[in-house]
Amino acid sequence: MILAKPSADRFVFSSSVAADTWHPQKDHKAYEWWYFDALSDDGSEAIVIVFLDNFIYSPRYNVDEVPNGTGGGHRFPAVSFTYFANGKQVYRAESEFPESEFSASETEPRCQIGRSGFRFDSASYGSGYLVSVELPLSRGRLLRANLEWLSIESDFASAPFSYDETAHCWNMVAPRSDVSGKISITDSRGRISDTRSFRGTGYHDHNLDNRWLAKTVKEWQWGRAHFAHSTAVFCRYAEIGEAQTRTQLMLIRDGELRQVDAISDEQHYVRDKFGIRYPTQLLMSSDDGTKLETSPIKVIDSSFYHLRFLSRMKLTTPDGREHESSGITEFIAPRALKYRWLNWLSDLRIGKNGKGSVFR
Repeated sequence: MILAKPSADRFVFSSSVAADTWHPQKDHKAYEWWYFDALSDDGSEAIVIVFLDNFIYSPRYNVDEVPNGTGGGHRFPAVSFTYFANGKQVYRAESEFPESEFSASETEPRCQIGRSGFRFDSASYGSGYLVSVELPLSRGRLLRANLEWLSIESDFASAPFSYDETAHCWNMVAPRSDVSGKISITDSRGRISDTRSFRGTGYHDHNLDNRWLAKTVKEWQWGRAHFAHSTAVFCRYAEIGEAQTRTQLMLIRDGELRQVDAISDEQHYVRDKFGIRYPTQLLMSSDDGTKLETSPIKVIDSSFYHLRFLSRMKLTTPDGREHESSGITEFIAPRALKYRWLNWLSDLRIGKNGKGSVFR
């Protein structure tokens, strides 16, 4: 394993199952989320699941102005599920829950929000994550999913990271997993209306910060792709007040993770339906000749604050060989979180009190 020194004091990188636990923080704006995604073997389906102890896109989180250090304020946990197939979003469920319905362990990877949750488990055939989701959809329907993320590449820095309360921590727990499971939909009368079996390759990471996202992050773009013999993950991150955006590439092959600084070139900007301006081509390159080129194919999920894409990704290794694959990329636009007039609009897309959202 080769791990480079973090490129910024305010950005801490790790790859640790031991650190995949809950880290309750003092500030009521602190947030922590666990992210799982997967692409099917043929690339036609995608699943994205996120568990959040404090929902960074919630209007309640973004208007809660309890002074820092008073111990007041509330947590707004949430679960997000997206299923994308054959070029379109099929199911999207995003629900916020009372703080009382959140529980997580500080000693082992485990979290429960409402009737959804995940836990790390080991068996004779390997170790990984058991993920279950139960969320309301519109018209009284209910989405259930039970999936397994069996780790293939994971835990490259088994010792827990040294967390700094003034830094953002990105824990790339398992960059490659074998994913399988089932999704089912029941109607308002409890009858099964749809079932989907899934098998593919997935990814799992974990982010946490003790600070309000809207006041710290200026730019954040990341993505990953699985190739036949390697995995590539990139991250472009800059905080407010920083002059430059730092770009890093993580390359995993033959059981080793190599982390390198890179330069990036963004081209051909357009706007999506929610007004977010994003590049349609991103080229990253490092001094050793490694290059990663990404371009979005379809939008998997979107809001006023982020875009998630199915993307075409091309990796060029130092020996000049090119490898192409589909991957998942995300563009986060946190500045819009400060626009209070968006709160009531975004709230229509969030399920609450056991009911699905008004709009998908």
